Amino acid sequence: MEGVYDLNAKDPFDQKGNGMKRRANSQGENSQKQGKNHLGAWMAVRRTLVRVCLCGIVLAGTAGASILPVMHAYASDKAVETVYLSTSRHAWWETDTVGRWNSVSKAHEYQVKLYIADDFDLDTDDEDNGVITLTDAKLNELTQDAECVMMKRTTETSYDFSPYMKDLHTYIFVVRAVPKLSEQQYVKSGDWVASPTADFKENQVQGITGGKWRNYLEGTKYETEDGEFLTGGWQRIQGVWYLFDENGYRLGGWQTVDGVHYYLDEDNGMLATGWFVWDDNWYYADKTGAMQTGWIMDQPGKYYYLNEDGTMAHDTVVDGYTLNSKGLRQ
Repeated sequence: MEGVYDLNAKDPFDQKGNGMKRRANSQGENSQKQGKNHLGAWMAVRRTLVRVCLCGIVLAGTAGASILPVMHAYASDKAVETVYLSTSRHAWWETDTVGRWNSVSKAHEYQVKLYIADDFDLDTDDEDNGVITLTDAKLNELTQDAECVMMKRTTETSYDFSPYMKDLHTYIFVVRAVPKLSEQQYVKSGDWVASPTADFKENQVQGITGGKWRNYLEGTKYETEDGEFLTGGWQRIQGVWYLFDENGYRLGGWQTVDGVHYYLDEDNGMLATGWFVWDDNWYYADKTGAMQTGWIMDQPGKYYYLNEDGTMAHDTVVDGYTLNSKGLRQ
């Protein structure tokens, strides 16, 4: 009947509603199943990770002796070998006031001391081939009565002592290789090496000044401010040595005084020191002007041989040593 509904009838709406409920229930059940599946997968992964970690611990336990030392190798208590710096081979005066020395391998700094050496006497027993090396104790013993006028550290292999050589004295310097302050724990200083004495007092003496040279047919004389002429023997004029005969004439060329041979420039009469050439041959005179013979060392490590007449030997063999064309011992 139109307008009357049968409550027991399954109309499309009712069927649709029930269908929607069934689909909703089915989707819920699927979601629960998927959630359970995800959870199961995660638990499986977790169990796997646990097994891996346990295996790692077991392996570390069995091979731990090989793992721990690798980590310990970076510890700060690792033994460090002590380095002992060498001693410089030579120390010498490059000029009247500048000292120089040979560099030392692995040395970054040098300690230098300057002493007044008027009464300073180095023990020749410590000398080796012209080089004097001293331990700390020996240096302290030798210099206990000497005045140290300068003590410095430098990274260079030379030092200008002129600011400390203001007084007319004889000076000597000593030098040694020292570690940096940051290296003192594992790097130790070398021994001291001493320079020759430098007679700064003698080098600064000018002698006679203010006079004039007078030229005559017989030769050259020197007239002082008082109008007197210098005569006989050695005279120092404005820091240079000259030799005069008994008549006051300046001498030149080769001269022998008390058995010692000297050479004075034939043009100006100046006394020759160090290396000089005469008649195409090389000669060497010490700081006093005395001609040298035999073996000499003009610079650290450089040896030459001078014949009995003073000429330098070259291109030959002497005492088993070969001398090159420049006379230097090989």
